[in-house]
Amino acid sequence: MIVWHVVVAILTLTLLGAAVHIFRSSFNFMPDIFVSGSGRFFREHMINDALSTNYSFWDMVAGTEYDEDGFYEFFSLKNLRICCTQTIAVGLAVLFSFDPLWEGFTGAVDQAPGWLWSLFVYRIQNLELI
Repeated sequence: MIVWHVVVAILTLTLLGAAVHIFRSSFNFMPDIFVSGSGRFFREHMINDALSTNYSFWDMVAGTEYDEDGFYEFFSLKNLRICCTQTIAVGLAVLFSFDPLWEGFTGAVDQAPGWLWSLFVYRIQNLELI
């Protein structure tokens, strides 16, 4: 295993985590939490977990932040960090668990610079200025 492949995997999974964060905060039509601030932590969690499709046990454990209306907070660096961390952890666990998947990923990483260079040369050769 080459360190370069792991670095590329982490960067790719970080971008995927940021995309998941944007998707979760932008395309949410119902609030994630319905009850908050009553002082009964476990009762609030049970009600929110039963009524919401996006709220889960891991949101409670990680401390996901929500706005005053109960929606997932987009402008929260903590939420972005939580989402990227979970994506990296799960993604690396999956990549390291299945050898054919890891071999396919490393093959794509090894071939990608050649593909990008060929695409760049093709675009330059077919460039038309007026």
